Amino acid sequence: MSSDSPIIIVGTGHAGLSVAETLRRKGYEGEVRLIGEEPGLPYQRPPLSKQYLKGEWDESRLEQRNSGFFEKNRIDLVCGKAVTDIDPASRCLRLDDGSEVSWARLVLATGSRVRRLGVPGAEAKGVHYLQTRADADALKKAKENVRSVIVVGGGYIGLEGAAAFAQAGIKVTLLNRGTQLLSRSTSTPVSDYFYRLHHAQGVNIEFNTEVVSVNVVEGQAVGVTLDDGRSLRADLILVGIGVEPNTALAERAGLRCVDGVAVDGACRTSVSGILAAGDCTAFTHPLYGDTPIHLESIQNAVEQGRIAAATLVGEEVSYDAVPWFWSDQYQDKLQIAGLARGHDLEVIRGDDKGARFSVFCYAQRKLVAVESVNAPSDHMLSRRLLKQGISPTPDEAADLSFSLRDMLA
Repeated sequence: MSSDSPIIIVGTGHAGLSVAETLRRKGYEGEVRLIGEEPGLPYQRPPLSKQYLKGEWDESRLEQRNSGFFEKNRIDLVCGKAVTDIDPASRCLRLDDGSEVSWARLVLATGSRVRRLGVPGAEAKGVHYLQTRADADALKKAKENVRSVIVVGGGYIGLEGAAAFAQAGIKVTLLNRGTQLLSRSTSTPVSDYFYRLHHAQGVNIEFNTEVVSVNVVEGQAVGVTLDDGRSLRADLILVGIGVEPNTALAERAGLRCVDGVAVDGACRTSVSGILAAGDCTAFTHPLYGDTPIHLESIQNAVEQGRIAAATLVGEEVSYDAVPWFWSDQYQDKLQIAGLARGHDLEVIRGDDKGARFSVFCYAQRKLVAVESVNAPSDHMLSRRLLKQGISPTPDEAADLSFSLRDMLA
């Protein structure tokens, strides 16, 4: 056993698995233990609201690695046990079964938790969330016997869930608190496009509405009451109002947390010997200034996992990957490169009234993000442009005859 082992990784999601397998890929020979609260093998989360919910994938296709992978790579996978406390002084952590585990170095990959609907009746049977495989299984089972659904929230989970229900022939009403779908993550043209897409599929979307209570009969949710006094009936309610970084363990252990576990470019936390990666973190990014950012994406989880592993084996590294995201709704794919927050100009490349276009987002004439609808070539080129710090002028971005590829080094 190496003198700097064991390395304990808390969390078996994309970030935690990325740390473990990257350690082995880099030749680390010490003990590696991966501890997760959920039962079963680590699985992919993005398909839960897409292929899995629609019944296109079975459970086996969700698995990221089979049991043989962990045996072959000598990764001790501990499933179905939650870490309840961490003691940095003694380098020991406690599990929910009362057992204790010592560590030489620790990686927190605790992910995020869903925001709960904080209104009367929200804990009733028939109110669903969608983050884990168990959540998706419950929704799949319920979906077989419902004719109407209310979706609360117009973000990615809400829209992807709405698409899955609508494609199953179920009546869907989507309630959005603000005036725009995907308001935290996309430009107005992209938001408008997905409004038209869902409307064409029969989804009823209501803006500027807020749920004040869930209507319950004999313990079962039967609809909601809105802030304007109306009551809407439904057989099932899906809540998708965002997530929050899961920092409870880190906070109790005395780690610095600001909208996530604060880490540097090498994924080191404020406490020596403890690193963090994935959705639970907050960090500054060389492309986006000195304000810490918090990313909820598989790309970030995997990339930060690799950075954390590199740090653990003594490499000098710093996170600088261009953030990217995607969403599948019906037959359409949205791909986003970069972060559009704070942008002051939107330039459309293509026809945003059609089915293939991109929106180039600028802040003070600098390209900061590109949102592509059914335009994968634009997406791949924009990731390279952002990585290299190249900004086509707004006129060049809008001109389909202008070659973006020719700008790349």
